[in-house]
Amino acid sequence: MLKELNFWKHKKPLKTLTIIFLIIISFINLFQLLYFKYYLDRTINTKVNNTLNLIETKLFDYVKFLENYYKIPFLPEFAELPESKGWLLDLVDFLEDIFKREKFLSLALFYQRELFLSWNYDEDSSPFSKCENRLIREGTLLKALKLSKVESREYCIYLTLDISTYYHSFIQYALMVMFLFTLVLVIVLYLYYYATKSEERQREFERRLQAERELALLGRMAGTLAHELRNSLNNLFLILQTSGQEMINLKVYETQLHQEIKRILDWTQDILLFHKNINLQPFYFEVDTLASDLKLISASLQTKKPFIFEVNSEVDKLWGDPFWIKKALENLIKNALDAIHKEGIIKVTFKKLKDNFVLEVFDNGQPIEPEIKEKIFDPFFTTKKEGFGLGLYLVKKIIEAHNGKIEIENIAEGGKIFRLLWKPL
Repeated sequence: MLKELNFWKHKKPLKTLTIIFLIIISFINLFQLLYFKYYLDRTINTKVNNTLNLIETKLFDYVKFLENYYKIPFLPEFAELPESKGWLLDLVDFLEDIFKREKFLSLALFYQRELFLSWNYDEDSSPFSKCENRLIREGTLLKALKLSKVESREYCIYLTLDISTYYHSFIQYALMVMFLFTLVLVIVLYLYYYATKSEERQREFERRLQAERELALLGRMAGTLAHELRNSLNNLFLILQTSGQEMINLKVYETQLHQEIKRILDWTQDILLFHKNINLQPFYFEVDTLASDLKLISASLQTKKPFIFEVNSEVDKLWGDPFWIKKALENLIKNALDAIHKEGIIKVTFKKLKDNFVLEVFDNGQPIEPEIKEKIFDPFFTTKKEGFGLGLYLVKKIIEAHNGKIEIENIAEGGKIFRLLWKPL
């Protein structure tokens, strides 16, 4: 019980929705009751009025028949004729056949406010002070009056019905409909509750799965970091130890120290960028500025391995965040540098394809194997002996922040192209 109370305490939206559903059900049921009451009254009134019109027609035909048969104007004494008694019984049978769900109680026909013919009518005086077309509701009893004029003579039709059975059948129908409607709403609410619980369980499962992934990722990162730092620190230790024993060629040792420290700083920067959210500040900027920065990056990398570097542009401006686009290109160039061998070539091309800006980085190194393509953008995945495997992951993260995508195309003649495509927002 306590668990259930805690559930409702922490699931306020579902509790609010349940209350709203109950209010809606109450209003709909009330509306249904009012509608059924209105529909019932309208149906019975229409039926009674139509029946009174039929009685009026039959009465008019019968009066004409008597006048034509006896060759005299209508007289109240016609009521004593055997034909009148038979006609009345036929009319009663007709009414009982019409009112099956209702109970037909009595019928009275008045001529000039005097009783002419009646069936099951036991009132001593006229039930009305003035004959007019109207329906009178007294509980479950319905009294109907119909003023009928034949030439200069006035007739009044008085009909009484017990409509309790009629109401009961409709009330049962209304209750059944309301029960079914309420049942449907309850089922919908239950399904929503079940779906909400399923979604919560799914979200909880995804949260746990994500936590496990992050934990595994953290383990991979820690292992890679420890391995790379150990190698760099060992190199630094050996350099310092050697430089302490041999006081010659200090310039070489300074260069080696600088390279190892820079490697550690680059790894630290990659890890910081891995966790950093990419907040873009996009605008249109000149391609020439970016091309000049890329040439400087290329020149700094020439010390590791000589290669031919080219920048070609078919557009004057690019749209995006220049800092992050430059960072993506820098990582792609470094990745290309690791892939090429002697007589290596790296080409960067800026162009536009329809509404898309396109950035291509080509290198003439080994193509990417199909099974590697699926993993190459995963964090901490690398086929190199050194590095964290965060460069291409960061490239993918940057281009997706621009609502773009990255493609890899292997060239049949040798080499591959990393292609970035995105549209201005």
